[in-house]
Amino acid sequence: MAHATDDAPSPSTPTGPAPTGERRIVVADVLVTFVALRCGLRVALAVGLAAALAAPLGGAWLYRLAADDPAAATIWLASVPFVGRALIARGMAAMAEPFWPLAMLKGSVTGVPYKIFAAGAGAERLPFALFLALSVPIRFARYAAAALAVVLAARLAGTRLGPAGRTVALAAFWILFYGQFWWRMAA
Repeated sequence: MAHATDDAPSPSTPTGPAPTGERRIVVADVLVTFVALRCGLRVALAVGLAAALAAPLGGAWLYRLAADDPAAATIWLASVPFVGRALIARGMAAMAEPFWPLAMLKGSVTGVPYKIFAAGAGAERLPFALFLALSVPIRFARYAAAALAVVLAARLAGTRLGPAGRTVALAAFWILFYGQFWWRMAA
């Protein structure tokens, strides 16, 4: 099966569609955590479940793209900000392993975007229905953990921070978290 490597086609290679425009992605975790902070755990879990149920929609598209044209899927992935060839290669290789669902779960908390796993599943021609079915609980686990962490942190903060202070603290957390993540991915 085809895997992305450092010598995979670049977005300018004429072997597939060139990316159009810049992609701006807001990670669902950010939304889920702000909902948890403002509306509580129950509402945040509902939002997280909705996000987890929606993930397979994009996952299905990338799965099919990679199954039909792995090079085009790699070109598309490389066009996503801060998704480099090494990260693509790591995620695609994980999907070739026998315990790929565990790799997806681990990747969801170690910085490997779901979209890479979706493309890897298609490139490896893993069972489509199984991949989509496992996507929901794997994505939901991440969102639920993020929501629970925020609710617990807000309770620990107690009255020391008012609603505005907690919102600023959460925004600062995400700025620092993704700032260091993007810095590491760019290196």
